[in-house]
Amino acid sequence: MDDDKSNDPYARIADLYEAEHRGWTDDLDLYRALAARAGDPVLELGCGSGRVAIALADAGYDVRGIDMSEAMLAIARANVAGRQLRVAFASGDMRHVASHRQFGLVFCALDTLLHLQSTRDVLDTMASAHRVLRAGGLLAFDIVNPTPEVLAMGDRVVRHQSTFTGPEGAEVTHFVSWDIDPDAQTIETTHFYDWLSDGGAVRRRTTSFRLRYLERDEVEAALRAAGFKRLELYGSEQLDPFEPDSDRMIVVATKPDA
Repeated sequence: MDDDKSNDPYARIADLYEAEHRGWTDDLDLYRALAARAGDPVLELGCGSGRVAIALADAGYDVRGIDMSEAMLAIARANVAGRQLRVAFASGDMRHVASHRQFGLVFCALDTLLHLQSTRDVLDTMASAHRVLRAGGLLAFDIVNPTPEVLAMGDRVVRHQSTFTGPEGAEVTHFVSWDIDPDAQTIETTHFYDWLSDGGAVRRRTTSFRLRYLERDEVEAALRAAGFKRLELYGSEQLDPFEPDSDRMIVVATKPDA
């Protein structure tokens, strides 16, 4: 994870990211169920434009979201401006959460954890979450299961990810390219967003950043090192049993009672 906040790869595409993900609801029932199980307050790590945090606030929960992208936080704050919701957004690093509050649920949605660049970053993030959870609280995150098939499918090809209506009403096509280093577990990711201007010219915005995928053994070792004892592992947002070929790795860890 880059500590230089001025070097924000999402600054160039924040409005496009928001438009593309605004209607993504597949994981909302999962986080509502976890919030109901864990109770207030709730903390989202890497909240982006606030998609999940706002949905939980709409459901009546007291939510805080932190992110390192000021461009994304600006959209999140605009999305709740004038609304009477118990939600707040702040700049923050998931590796070193500073809070005087103890949370019932801490979560990190939709591959955001893959922005962590090293084993040390993962260990620090798990320890940080453990520190701000109350006894019996839950840590949850949703990441891709890096099967050989998934990695091979994306490596060194340009794939169509989605087509959506952009912030100015134009139809935007989103392409993604991966360059994978299996020894370092890294994915050099480039995103291309193309659309036609009113005059018919093709417009494009791009951004690039590095992701680091996580294997199950590393995830479980980091959680146990942080002090989590009870670990649950699922293969989908619907909490299907995890299998080696599952598309997703949904992890729920419980902080032991005092």
